[in-house]
Amino acid sequence: MFSGEDCNPGELEGLSARLGYSFRDSSLLIKALTHRSFANERQLKIKDNERLEFLGDSVLDLIVSRYLFFQGSELREGDLSKIRSQVVNETSLAAFARNLGLGGALLLGKGETASGGRDKNSLLANAFEAVIAAIYLDSNFDTAYHVTLAVIKETMDDAMLNMTEVDYKGLLQKNLRGQQSSPQYKIVEETGPDHSKTFRAQVWLMNTPQGEGIGRTKKEAEQAAARRTCEMLSAGEIVLPSPAA
Repeated sequence: MFSGEDCNPGELEGLSARLGYSFRDSSLLIKALTHRSFANERQLKIKDNERLEFLGDSVLDLIVSRYLFFQGSELREGDLSKIRSQVVNETSLAAFARNLGLGGALLLGKGETASGGRDKNSLLANAFEAVIAAIYLDSNFDTAYHVTLAVIKETMDDAMLNMTEVDYKGLLQKNLRGQQSSPQYKIVEETGPDHSKTFRAQVWLMNTPQGEGIGRTKKEAEQAAARRTCEMLSAGEIVLPSPAA
């Protein structure tokens, strides 16, 4: 499928397999992976990937926006924009590229290779966008959409979940408005190894322990404890004094 002295056919075929897309015009993928430093050194007819990166940036924006528009129907425009910025940024795009093993397939000049260019965020992010453009040009938008979505969907779904999660600590504070004391949070137990701890938190109201919750982080455990306390308040399990005058 791939040939030419300037590329590694095995790397390109592996990348194509990880993408789940077979190029009809393999020169598009090669161009998407060609950094300016390599093109200048070799004086290639196939120029660098900068024009493809320009196109891929717009295609990726539309892919992310389309997915968020239909899957995040309960989110407002500001929230959708925040999620998109979490997905379409240099750090995230470089992470997607690393997951695909894209760095090993990059065509770099000797200087860039020596300076660790295969793991530079900027080069990986730019090449990732260029690859999306190459798929789009080699096929159509719907194909580019589904191929790209397979790579970035989990990140987008996590970002949407975080955006739609209820802030139970804020809700509890709101429910206790007018009380003389604010809720206090205590971590009452830590279990598990350092790399995989579980925390148990407890809410204290008026010097009395109330709801408990567990989580993988202290913040998550406190949110779970606040949620349980809100449920106890709603069920009448906690009787609060009359609001202070």
